[in-house]
Amino acid sequence: MEFTEPGTIDDLVEDATAAGYRATHRLVHDWVSKGLLGKPQRRRTGPNGSEKALQSANQRFLFIAMLRERASNPRLSVLAEVPLSLWLYGGDEWVSTDQALRALRTYVGDDPRGTKAWGRRIAASIMSDVDDPRLGTRSSRRELLDALTEALYTGCFDRDLIVAKARPLFEPADVLLSLANSDGPDQPPRTPAALATHLQMVIAAGQAITAGELEPWELEAIRELEYDSEGAPPTAEQLASAAARLFRGIGAWVVMRRFKQPPNRPDGP
Repeated sequence: MEFTEPGTIDDLVEDATAAGYRATHRLVHDWVSKGLLGKPQRRRTGPNGSEKALQSANQRFLFIAMLRERASNPRLSVLAEVPLSLWLYGGDEWVSTDQALRALRTYVGDDPRGTKAWGRRIAASIMSDVDDPRLGTRSSRRELLDALTEALYTGCFDRDLIVAKARPLFEPADVLLSLANSDGPDQPPRTPAALATHLQMVIAAGQAITAGELEPWELEAIRELEYDSEGAPPTAEQLASAAARLFRGIGAWVVMRRFKQPPNRPDGP
């Protein structure tokens, strides 16, 4: 569906019906509060009372895209990836920074530690580069997975422990080198310290987002660092990984500012 004009909440509900989805006014309000939709633009009160606020044409498109995504996966954290990818690659014309901040909190959830199952899933993705039967032993791989899961679930980061648990999985060196270079000859092999830093960034990003510590100007600065399309339309792979990419960038930003003063605001300190 294509939209060229802004619309009221009534229009959004009708758009959903026309596209074959069921939506209510309550759903629209709920999605605005969670950053899945932007805040509508209020209109002046006319002679017949106040007129309903308007969502932009782009937000009407986003609403349909969200409904389409919800049909296959209704989890809010997954739905939040849609506006975040549009914000990263489409800019404020599609999604405002204020909306992106709310969507990030939805992406993380009320508790950045999630559940044990969530922690195990993220831990598996962190160690995916070295989760190979030729590296370490079955016992050492399980111990690292357990240590990563526990750190993510509790929010407690022990670098020395993670590095120690990871070290056996980075041997033998010739196997590790072939795995690390499988995607390109210039890709250097990862190290136990790099894996520990990745975990640290994931934990730091979740904590900062949930605590509301990120300011709009910081998120926009992170977008400038993470945006890499060079003017070309983003690929399907880039859109699919946009939220994870942004999350990783936030983690790096938060970790770095703990050690040195971050850049000043664009309008001064």
